[in-house]
Amino acid sequence: MASSSAPGHETDSLDRIAADLLALKERTGRSYADIVRRIGLMRIERGVPHGAATPPRSTVYDAFRPGRTWIDPVLLRDIVIALDVDDADADAWVERSLQVREGKRAPRQRASTEAEGAEAGAPEEGDPVIDSAPNRWRLWAPILLGGVALNLIGIGVVEALKLSIYLDMLGTAIVAIVLGPWPAALVALTSNLLGFSVGSPGAPPYALVNIVGALVWGYGVRRFGGGRDLGRFFAVNLVAGVACSLVGASISVILFHGFPGHGSDAVTAMLETKGLPLVAAAFSGNMLTSLIDKVLTGFLALTICLWLQRSVRMPSTALPVGRILGAGTSSATTEPSRDASRRA
Repeated sequence: MASSSAPGHETDSLDRIAADLLALKERTGRSYADIVRRIGLMRIERGVPHGAATPPRSTVYDAFRPGRTWIDPVLLRDIVIALDVDDADADAWVERSLQVREGKRAPRQRASTEAEGAEAGAPEEGDPVIDSAPNRWRLWAPILLGGVALNLIGIGVVEALKLSIYLDMLGTAIVAIVLGPWPAALVALTSNLLGFSVGSPGAPPYALVNIVGALVWGYGVRRFGGGRDLGRFFAVNLVAGVACSLVGASISVILFHGFPGHGSDAVTAMLETKGLPLVAAAFSGNMLTSLIDKVLTGFLALTICLWLQRSVRMPSTALPVGRILGAGTSSATTEPSRDASRRA
């Protein structure tokens, strides 16, 4: 621990910190999976929502590798505590990383970087904005209500215009990305049960479809790395489309004989006239419209998430996918934002 507690050492660097961190891990014998699990438990005890508490294993692994240009001090503190370091020594690790970071900044950049710290250098995990219960609920309430409202608006527009797509899961996708799969499932259930209020009395049976989308987007982006780059995010949308289609088509065939009264019925009817059996036509038509709808919905949700992050400074912890395009659209990219976008 001597080297780890020497923040002012003239030869100190992020590579030395990573090497010391790896040596500490080897001394304790803990695996990366165990470190991730312990960090998640600590954050849940601090009040972080379950869906946001556990960092991706790759994020934790990256803290131990050399060649970094930035290391999240909050994550670093959680890692060393998970490796049985006490609070005082953990603070020394954090101070050491901050001093290394300060030494790498050009003097003329410091004032502007510090002013942008809450946005460009925001901690990747465990942001204090969501670590306290009052702040968490102030964040959650408008997002949950907004998610329900967006879903209902989509349902109403589709019903009024008789569109062949659905547009009933935009709010679900946003909440899944921001808060996690189960808050999104609550939004999904609520909006479908209220579908009658916007002219869609047949919406409640399809609540299960909306919930499936919530789980796919929530777990796909937040747990399985679907937010690391646009290719993975596109794949998550495709999986959502296939999963929702399988459930939705089954409900349509069982309850409505393949024609639930939606604009997509025209696609099913066209395929049936081409000689496909009714069940095959219903599943094929639903699959086609669902894939288009979920890709469109997913990228609309991503756009709104980016807007939320920039306009109301939503913490990046709550918007893991928001870092996909964040660095590319910044007019003045700092070291932390470049590194965060690479790790996202």
